[in-house]
Parts: sequence; structure tokens; C-alpha cells
Amino acid sequence: MSMFRYTALAVRYTTTTGYPKRNRLGLYASLAVALVSACAPSVRTRGLPRVPAGSFYPGTYINITAPRSDGWHLVESSDRGMTFARSGTASGESFTAQVLIFPLEPTSSPEEFEALVVGQATRDANTQRFSTTDLSHSYSDARGFPCVKMHNVSIDREAQIGGGRTEVLILENEHLYCRHPVRTATGFVISYSHRGRVRHPQLQAEAMSFIEGVQVPGAPATPRR
Repeated sequence: MSMFRYTALAVRYTTTTGYPKRNRLGLYASLAVALVSACAPSVRTRGLPRVPAGSFYPGTYINITAPRSDGWHLVESSDRGMTFARSGTASGESFTAQVLIFPLEPTSSPEEFEALVVGQATRDANTQRFSTTDLSHSYSDARGFPCVKMHNVSIDREAQIGGGRTEVLILENEHLYCRHPVRTATGFVISYSHRGRVRHPQLQAEAMSFIEGVQVPGAPATPRR
């Protein structure tokens, strides 16, 4: 029997904006996929459903609040998680907010958990396309279960900007990787990213707002800092 059959996680969506009322978050996203997902090509939002600011998607595995600003679209709601995206004001500029789940092997200490996440991230980096200019990470137990905060900035030498064209752009990412406190054989990652010709000054504040809006049902809400 497949891993999905054993561990499929039902998520019920109650939004009235016409999105599916029920979705299943199975464990289709590997840790490697989750770690490098923000390095995917820029998302074109034309024709995708719009998401009202702060739309709430409650679930039995995790509760997701869409970004609390205007202009976002729902890109993916599937077995592996949810992805939102919006275009920026400059040519080629885009933002992505994403939640993914993945199977996660056991670890015995905070240091081992952090090493697992960071090691996979650096091992699977696409160094032909991306060159990292800034990378920092730290273990966090602020949520009451193991998490790793990660910040990285890369140069994307093949950013797709539409029409088959590419451009060299800056890719900034803020991530929070956590082991689920109940489904401990699984983890989830909350990511917020910006891609553009220059750095985005409000990235950290916007990322923190989105990350704080994703919470495990029944777990104490992360205090706003």
C-alpha cells in the first residue's frame, strides 16, 4: 500500500470563493522538493483564481491563511500543499507564498534536525542556474515543536519572465521548516519568496505575516514578535 494511503491528510476548506471544498494533502512532496520549490520558474498568474486577502483555509493537519494583501492568485491546491502567487510592479517581478508537506525521517536532537534540513538544501541546490549570495539558518522551538528558520538570497541566471524569455534576477526566500507535532513522521515548510531586479525592502515583514498565518490546529498560536 502506498504512503499516501497510510498517511493521507484530509483538509476541509470553508472559503466561499469557489475553491474546492475538500482537498487531500498527501505526502507527495519530498524534503528535497520542498527545499528547492522556491527556485521554480516565475509563475504567470493570468487566468488563475484570485484570492481575497487573508482568506482562511482550516484543516485537520494545518490551517493556512492566504497572504494579507491584495493581488494574490491560487496557483496550486493539491496533494502536496498550497501555493499562492502575485505579480509585482516591475518587469519580471513576482512573489510566491507556499505551504508544502513531506515525509521526514527521525532525528534525536535540535542540532540533528537543523543539519538534516540545511544539508538537504545545500545538497540539492541547482548551482548551474542559481548562485547563493546569502544563507543563514537557525533552530527554533518558538512553536513548541522543532523548526528551522532559513533565509537565503540567490542570483537566478535563467529566470523566466514570459514569452520564452529569461533574465538574471535576484531571488529572496524566507522559510520555516517544521516537524509536525502530531504526525511526527511528516514535516511542513512555509515559504515566502520574491524575485526581481532589486531586493524587496518589505520581504521579511511580509514573510513573517504569512508564516504566522499558518498554524497547526490545536497548537498555541505563535506569538507575534
